[in-house]
Amino acid sequence: MKYAQIILPLNLKGTFTYKVSEEFLPKLALGMRVLVPFGGKKIYTGIVAEIHENEPETFLPKEIHSILDADAIVPEAQLQFWKWLSEYYLCNIGEIYRFAFPSSLKLESETYLKRNLNKEIDWEVLDANETYLLQALEVKSLINLSEIEAFIPKKEIIKTINTLIDEQYILIDEQIFEKYRVKEVAYLKIDENILGNLSEILQNLNKAKKQKDLFLTILQSQQTENQPLRKSHFFEDGIFNASHLKGLIEKNLVLEYYLQKDRIEAYEGEIEELEQLSETQKIALEEINKGFEEGKNILLHGVTSSGKTHLYLDKIEESISKGKNVLFLLPEIAITKQITQRLEKKYGKALGFYHQKMSDFEKVEVWRKIKTNEIQILVGTRSSLFLPFQNLGLIIVDEEHDNAYKPREVKPYFNAKDAAQVLAKFYSAKVILGSATPSVESYFAAKNDKLKYVFLGKRFGEVALPKYEIINFKEAQESKLSVGHFSQILIDKISENLQNKKQSIILHNRRGYANVVECESCGNVTYCSNCDVVMTYHKATNEMKCHYCGQKAHKPKFCPKCQSENLNERGVGVEQIEEETQKIFKEANVERMDVDSMRKKFAYEKLYEKIENGEAEIIVGTQMISKGLDFDNIELVAIPKADSLLYVQDFRAEERAYQLITQVSGRAGRISGNGKIYIQTYNPFHPLFELIKEENSAKIYEHFLKEREQFLYPPFVKLILIELKHRKEDKVNRASQFLSSVLQKYLPLQCILGPEKAPIGKINLLYQYQILLKLPRGKKYNEYKENVLKSIEEFYEITAYKSIKLEAFVDV
Repeated sequence: MKYAQIILPLNLKGTFTYKVSEEFLPKLALGMRVLVPFGGKKIYTGIVAEIHENEPETFLPKEIHSILDADAIVPEAQLQFWKWLSEYYLCNIGEIYRFAFPSSLKLESETYLKRNLNKEIDWEVLDANETYLLQALEVKSLINLSEIEAFIPKKEIIKTINTLIDEQYILIDEQIFEKYRVKEVAYLKIDENILGNLSEILQNLNKAKKQKDLFLTILQSQQTENQPLRKSHFFEDGIFNASHLKGLIEKNLVLEYYLQKDRIEAYEGEIEELEQLSETQKIALEEINKGFEEGKNILLHGVTSSGKTHLYLDKIEESISKGKNVLFLLPEIAITKQITQRLEKKYGKALGFYHQKMSDFEKVEVWRKIKTNEIQILVGTRSSLFLPFQNLGLIIVDEEHDNAYKPREVKPYFNAKDAAQVLAKFYSAKVILGSATPSVESYFAAKNDKLKYVFLGKRFGEVALPKYEIINFKEAQESKLSVGHFSQILIDKISENLQNKKQSIILHNRRGYANVVECESCGNVTYCSNCDVVMTYHKATNEMKCHYCGQKAHKPKFCPKCQSENLNERGVGVEQIEEETQKIFKEANVERMDVDSMRKKFAYEKLYEKIENGEAEIIVGTQMISKGLDFDNIELVAIPKADSLLYVQDFRAEERAYQLITQVSGRAGRISGNGKIYIQTYNPFHPLFELIKEENSAKIYEHFLKEREQFLYPPFVKLILIELKHRKEDKVNRASQFLSSVLQKYLPLQCILGPEKAPIGKINLLYQYQILLKLPRGKKYNEYKENVLKSIEEFYEITAYKSIKLEAFVDV
């Protein structure tokens, strides 16, 4: 007897064993979808992960109900990738299964039942529930499980269905694409055969002037245009409406028909050829090729505007010419307009996109095209790793340092940069990690020969790198040479840049207007009722907002505690910097770029257009402006409150500050080579600012690595953060203490830090406690990780702690 291990779309540990009948055995293969019962109450669509002969000893496995595919829907390489992700990141494979597909294509979609018309029913042997179900199927051809609950008790549903399946009276029809609808567009045409009687037709339409005009308009378009006539085109100017067309259709003078259309517009313009590489780029390309020959992945460390994209395009072209597909990973799709335009002009319809801002049906279309190999190059965010690639040859991870590759808010937690390298192994593909500011971990791996290190130290076209200047803001304030948060030096430099008809960027990485609204009389501040944080004031909407749970409230007019009207705004947000900029530079056109101002559809595109046309003279923004703004006229970057980037509770604070400053500085002087970066700080002698000014990246990374080694942080150790959450603080506190004591049985004491209350003690009404594990690298690591899993299992053996929400984050 054969058995199969099935992945179910549930957040439960491992796979589940089912019996495979003789009938299904020849058809069944890994990666196929099958219909299986689970828990006695529901039928799920699962994925076949393994086929074996090991009969379970402790339970009697149920049978697979039916197979839903002619061939595998998930490639074997993807199944291996899922398994690795599950094991490495300590998450359940069912979570990965749920994450891997668009919801319209979700493999736990509605299960439908239908009558087997080839089998005659013996009504006399049926019980009442079986009769009800078959009678319902006589009336309605397809019924889903939720509809059955209306006339059969829940407890009896599975039994009734199983009996009727066994008797072959009903069949399972899994409507896997049921939610997905092909997009159809309406077109109009006039039958050429009726035009012999044109004068008679026009005479008959004399009493319906609008119908006659519309008929003539359609006829003229049909005779002058060599393409189908889109129905909506005739209603755009408001002269005609649907009733005029309806009359013509009813008189059989105009035919309405539909054509299937992709939801995603493919580029159909002229195809561009690749640019010639510079000598520096040619040397870098040789190094990349040498690294691939040695079987290594590449870390391409290229200063901003050094032409990393040119090298990407060269390697993409090479992969495509060999018949291989390419995955181009980006941290955020919305801010990569320029690179995607270049790829479109080169590859046209062979290029596809996949990201969270697409509608679900658009995602399904991309998914299908990847499966059928219509798309050769896929540009996408981290969810693109789960598409069913057939012959993946190259993965490019652009801006590999970016934190958007490992968001902790989305489950399952994983780092797309690391996951991409593992996925590539399963496909025997190559990987290029590219960045102007690589992560310390990637740099360390390259220096230890685990990655091939390729450095591009010059800008394309021999353009000079921007020059840094540190401004002592404390000194400026003491000399009374400042206005608000701008020193006089900075004001003069921006004014000079404006006079030269050049554009400026001002970076302040904090949303809102003020961090807090405080009562001057009693010190009261407005806390979020769901989270242990003070609400941020947003002046643009006159609201208090929590940036963790999204709660909003009106700004108070008086103190709710002492009724005082003496309320002050404390702390500086990007809105306040924008307001100050507008006051200081009254004649300049100031635009803001942050999450709040970019919420509307096409907000990015409109802002890009303004910057490109020179309408936006000063762009004030958060870290968003550090990526993708590759414009010729930006000459100056100012960071008025650089200290706010450093003093954060995070061992990566300095690294991230360096990355952000370097990335935003790369926007300046990309063509002229006259870029200037002004870092305004109270602490001009901070080691990081001094190192940035030296412009020696090797020295900066040595500084980071020395500190990490001294205090035992990655890449010298591996980190696992365990978070415990519950609505009752005392319960989650006790639970964290208990888990810590269990961990101490299996791990050395020096590896366990905590438990401690999380830096933000409550988010979304859940109290949070943390345990940080610092585990040694190498062979011992896997052994220790197994012990961590064992500890978590022991923790959940305590019934009282089953309600605790526990999450483990590997390599935070």
